[in-house]
Amino acid sequence: MTEVLREEELRPVPRERAILESFFTQLGMFSFDRAKDYVEKEKDSSKSAGAIWVALLAALAHLAAAEKAYHNMTFLGQKLGGQSFFSRKDSIRTIYTSLHNELRKVVTMGRHVQPGSAPYLEDLLSHLSEQLCHFTQARMEMADLYEKMHLLGTQKSINSDELVTTLEAILHKYSSKFHHPILGRVEEGFQTEVDVVTQLLRCQVQVSEWHFLPALLSLHGANSKLTAWGQLLQRQKETRKHLFGGQSQKAVQPPHLYVWLQRFQAALLAKFSFYFHEALNRQSAPADMRALTARTTPDYHGKICSFIRKYDANSVSLVFDNRGSDSFQGHGYHHPHSYREAPKGVEQFPAVVSLPSGERPLTHWPNVIMMMGDRASELNTLDKVVHFYDDKVQSTYYLTRPEPHFTLVVIFDGKKSEKDSHITSFLQEISGSLRNSKPFSTLKPGSKG
Repeated sequence: MTEVLREEELRPVPRERAILESFFTQLGMFSFDRAKDYVEKEKDSSKSAGAIWVALLAALAHLAAAEKAYHNMTFLGQKLGGQSFFSRKDSIRTIYTSLHNELRKVVTMGRHVQPGSAPYLEDLLSHLSEQLCHFTQARMEMADLYEKMHLLGTQKSINSDELVTTLEAILHKYSSKFHHPILGRVEEGFQTEVDVVTQLLRCQVQVSEWHFLPALLSLHGANSKLTAWGQLLQRQKETRKHLFGGQSQKAVQPPHLYVWLQRFQAALLAKFSFYFHEALNRQSAPADMRALTARTTPDYHGKICSFIRKYDANSVSLVFDNRGSDSFQGHGYHHPHSYREAPKGVEQFPAVVSLPSGERPLTHWPNVIMMMGDRASELNTLDKVVHFYDDKVQSTYYLTRPEPHFTLVVIFDGKKSEKDSHITSFLQEISGSLRNSKPFSTLKPGSKG
């Protein structure tokens, strides 16, 4: 028995298996056009081969084209009736459905093996086609999710929890459905993609709940997987350089999905750096912290400091309303078993960030809390800038709410007009950016965020 197994291991890899492995390796490195050309040439030179092999090669050429459209997100937001092949809104679903039907035919062909043919090859091709049918279904579900995310880009607030639940269900449903070693790159790419999107959306929820450590771990996890994914792109560049020379080759462009995930991660990093500025600031020198936040896009800290200097504001604060949050313990990380009495009164409204001094303006805080309560219905519209002048303290307050638990407050000494467009537009810009829905609208290639 052992000798038979050893003979199996030492037997040369069948030509068809080597072709399949090469195809899926190229597909895993985002070399969609090369993968398509590769199997099409093979199909043209294999016309005398078995019908099942030719049928699978034809399906694989269509798979490479579908994967290119999917990764470049060309199917998003397309209008009906256009001239493009991918003009219909449901085009990606149509393409993958057609591909699924092709693969089902290959599965059926494999179950009706002709006498005298190679049963090993027939079984392998049928088995792979069956697993690829599951893969096409997974792709359709992910494409539907991206379409939904793209449409959410126009909304004031996004329920990322629902999207995370959908992603977790997709991963659970398909995690072991295309596990053949030949499909290793396909399975790895799918799991990496779903993991990265899940962790980024989960981070969005955790930052919005002011949960430092969970948000940090989600951001780090997404970054690690994105970096590993990026190394495949680098490998593709090196392979092209090695095969064709580096001078005349057109630069390899990463697919739009990968670029979008990088941008979404950058937007979350900027928001994380702002919401947890005080906790992060404790771990570094002020000059280092300024240099690090200046590299984020956008640099919230830098923008607000510039605004304060330009318009001579007394302070700008981001206030967290922790009422109803049993787990709230303050800035940064706290051991899960550490005890701290639940905050009361004004302590239920800590300053997440307060610039320029780093300390919340104590004399103004009761006024701020009062306005957050009295003008709650206006603030909860999420795009309204509330104005208030207090004659007693000779100060003007502007408030807006980027998301349910957070309120942005600008305080000026003296009287300022309610219609000061410089102040209101600044608050709306910062608030809209912190809401972090713009990245969803940029899922469509060519969109401006």
